[in-house]
Amino acid sequence: MQDETLEELREEVVEGFRYVHGQLGANTGKSLEASSFLYALIELLIERGVVTEKELNERKVVVAGRLVEKFQKNGMGAAFQEKEEDKYGFEDVRIDCESRRPICKTACCKMGFALSRQDIEEGIVKWDLGYPYMIARADDGYCTHLDRRTCECGIWKNRPVPCRAFDCRNDTRIWLDFENMIINPKLPEIFERKDAETRS
Repeated sequence: MQDETLEELREEVVEGFRYVHGQLGANTGKSLEASSFLYALIELLIERGVVTEKELNERKVVVAGRLVEKFQKNGMGAAFQEKEEDKYGFEDVRIDCESRRPICKTACCKMGFALSRQDIEEGIVKWDLGYPYMIARADDGYCTHLDRRTCECGIWKNRPVPCRAFDCRNDTRIWLDFENMIINPKLPEIFERKDAETRS
């Protein structure tokens, strides 16, 4: 059992490395192209007397400081929730989930979303090593924290803000008629497509 767990962990780590290396390769190519255009533009501006090299270097220091601060704040390309809120102070949306689970098959637990820094630092909510810092999901598309037998959340008290905030009442992807519990027959297809978009 332990060997299987280690192998699963290894596969996740390898997938994470692939993601990072793929992003590095793509970013290197884009950076090279952007640098070529930028240096060509700088040379033309200096040659034509529009700016001096001294002015350019002074402005470069100022802009570099702003960019470093921005990158650090945004997690250097990793996905975080855009709006950070304290999940323990967040007012949950109230839905009669227990009576609806047999029909909707806990569709909301198939949704992909980025975790907050609070979630990451807390270390309870699992994130996908291959797609940092997206909520971790199993091969069936469901959140890894979902108990498949009871369809209940295994980290209910610690669940992220998107889970607490999600309101399916007007979500036509799930319900054609919320009050009468009429499910959208295209629901499986919709979430398969959404999953592909999230991981692309």
